[in-house]
Amino acid sequence: MQKFLTICVAVFVLLACKSKKKDLSGDVPVDIHDFIGFFQELPLPYVIADTQISRKLPDSLLISTKILSQFVPDTVYSNDYGKNTHPKFYALGKIEVESKETYLLVKAATLARQMAYVLCFDEDKNFKAAMPLVSNNPDRRKSISGSIDKRWVVTTSETHKGANGQPYYKLNAYVYNSAGVFTLIKIESNEPVVPKEVYNPIDTFARKHKLSGDYVQNKKNFVSVRDGRDAKKLLFFVHFERKDDCSGELKGEAVLVRPNIAHYRQAGDPCVLQLAFSGNKVTLSEVQGCGNYRGIKCIFEGSYTKKKEVVKPKKKVQGRS
Repeated sequence: MQKFLTICVAVFVLLACKSKKKDLSGDVPVDIHDFIGFFQELPLPYVIADTQISRKLPDSLLISTKILSQFVPDTVYSNDYGKNTHPKFYALGKIEVESKETYLLVKAATLARQMAYVLCFDEDKNFKAAMPLVSNNPDRRKSISGSIDKRWVVTTSETHKGANGQPYYKLNAYVYNSAGVFTLIKIESNEPVVPKEVYNPIDTFARKHKLSGDYVQNKKNFVSVRDGRDAKKLLFFVHFERKDDCSGELKGEAVLVRPNIAHYRQAGDPCVLQLAFSGNKVTLSEVQGCGNYRGIKCIFEGSYTKKKEVVKPKKKVQGRS
């Protein structure tokens, strides 16, 4: 009986030693199993708000930078904190998918900034991807949260009230895929869309060629033409947006095959676009498929009228008295 009790005590002590979590706050290296074992299981769905991430955590959850860097590259958080800032790291918890990936949630904290990150390890416990989940928020008019549901969809969301008291929200949903990255699968928002002006990358280029200029239908549908490398070449930028939610954009160099007709074609690119100039207009024709530069329900086409250049008055040079 005494021998049996001795064996039971020995087994109990052995199991207790194995189950005891290692201290990760120091500099002594650990293996990946000890690292992941340090994190407690989290129930799903899991939600964390900006107000929660700001709360102080016990030192028992601390992970030293040296140990974290054994398994996670500093590029995960360096863009948020900078190279000369050294946040403290805390284990928030883990979510294990049987025979698949493991998600670890880590908090990085300085006095000014606190953030939670989702770290993903594959079935062999190799680090694969990471993304920010939530951060502290000094703006009281706005609320930020992050969550992981029972299908392991990671969602970040933000809510705020407009000037008229109307509540607005926006959320992004991501999933980890076999390629080893978090992929955005859903964007949802009820915020009003504020139209933005289209950036013209060749706007300031020279326009001495007789065909150079801006040919427009409106601010969202235009063709800019600028001087090329020689008299037979033209730089161009086309942007269009249709009412059927179809848009297109293409920048390149076209060669004049006739005095008033230029073609865009590049080696390895199936797209062939024709620009036909007549009077003060240019007409686009998609000679060969340019699907890489537009939506599938529309093509590059239509006529655009040349906009008159505003001639700036020359400054008068005052003569000497």
